[in-house]
Amino acid sequence: MLRTPLALGSERLRFVFSRPYDNPRTQWLIKVYTEICANLGFGFEFIDVPPRRATALVLAGEADGELGRTFGFQSIYPKLVRVEEPNNAVNFCVYGANPSVKFVTMEDVRARGLRCECRRGITELETFLSEHLNAAQLSQAVEVWQGLKKLQLRRTDLYFDVQEAVQDYFYFRECSWALTDTPEIHELGLILSTTGHCYLSQPRAALAPRIASALKEMKHRGKVSTYLSDSLLAYKLRCR
Repeated sequence: MLRTPLALGSERLRFVFSRPYDNPRTQWLIKVYTEICANLGFGFEFIDVPPRRATALVLAGEADGELGRTFGFQSIYPKLVRVEEPNNAVNFCVYGANPSVKFVTMEDVRARGLRCECRRGITELETFLSEHLNAAQLSQAVEVWQGLKKLQLRRTDLYFDVQEAVQDYFYFRECSWALTDTPEIHELGLILSTTGHCYLSQPRAALAPRIASALKEMKHRGKVSTYLSDSLLAYKLRCR
């Protein structure tokens, strides 16, 4: 379990996230929420654990919040307190590599018996697909590259994932040589759109409006987008 250093003399807020510590999106939110915590008079600590363990830590009171989950996550875990100002937009998209396989609607995908895959651990996406597909149609990949590679090998027909995760994979293409250049992978459509939010534990619920206000101000000043660009570029340079 990795923990970030603490600011001495400050009461700390401990956060988890659904991505690992060295992921550029994690580094982005660490920068954002370290500044927010400092502005509110708190130190910041990041605890690096697997996604399913992350939520359990918050519910058990061993962490104060999650840096980012979708808007609907609260309906799954109603004891968590959502910060209403979103970190970012979250789009779930469908991808293909076989020109003969078209995406029209989920009903059409089910009727044609197309082989589909999504990345494991994305609760909202797993729920959506299980509601629209037969169980035999759906499989799960552990990593983005695995789902995309199976598309290229025509072991599946369609791959579903978070748009930014797929975009990041191609942006950092030189960091991994898992995919060939052909067949080309295409984004075929948007199936769900929501927003990503910080969530707090019940004992920290009173902080939610203050965090929302601080985040909104940082976005207005352009700092949130700047921190994201900086984190993506830093990772790209480092992985080379």
